Amino acid sequence: MRYRLYQLGWTALDWLFPPQCGGCGTPGTRWCSNCQQEVQKISPPVCKKCGQKIEREGLCGRCLSDPPSFTALRSWAHYEGPVRNAIHQLKYKRDVGMGEVLAGELVEYYQALGWTVDLVLPVPLGATRESERGYNQAALLAKPLAIATGLPYNPQALSRIRETKSQVELSFVERQVNVAGAFQARPDLVSGKRILIVDDVATSGSTLRECAGALLQSKAVAVYALTVARSKFSSASPVRLDSQISYMEV
Repeated sequence: MRYRLYQLGWTALDWLFPPQCGGCGTPGTRWCSNCQQEVQKISPPVCKKCGQKIEREGLCGRCLSDPPSFTALRSWAHYEGPVRNAIHQLKYKRDVGMGEVLAGELVEYYQALGWTVDLVLPVPLGATRESERGYNQAALLAKPLAIATGLPYNPQALSRIRETKSQVELSFVERQVNVAGAFQARPDLVSGKRILIVDDVATSGSTLRECAGALLQSKAVAVYALTVARSKFSSASPVRLDSQISYMEV
């Protein structure tokens, strides 16, 4: 019921302030049917741990050699075409209505995963960046998902305790260094719980690894990660498929 009221609120705003499609700019809708049809969803097989697209069921080479601290990461779609445009609208153009649209896709996707979760959290922004932007785009995805699924939502459970620079143009190792020790969780809010952390895009997974590490240090029992999109990473990494090794971007 709460989620239905949330959706109705956005419908009312659309009547008052006619929107444009976040994927292509078509007037009259925040997300048109053509853009929905062009979404390149991430289909199996994917790495059981990080969710990266691979050739066969199993683990990618990076997760075999350096297992991430999260239990599993999954992403709804590839970061391209209308999905990329929609995330840019949400993240950089103050089109906060795209949060409701993309969260709706995440709700359906999350429910199909069958994960058991006790608490939903957004990946936190640094104070400076959130002040400049005026909002945390991850929170605009995580809160509607929590409302729709009836799960508790508490963004205070995880915080970014130091500012980090943009991950764009950084190598895998540089990304890890950039976010190392950047997050802190509250044991009184996460201890003994299975946590779902939500973000807009996963690239190298470094940020989600650090978030998961902070939550586990504060006695969370499991951490799952969910993003709208998965972006290709420019550093080639070996991917192990049974006895076979191939190379792909992760």
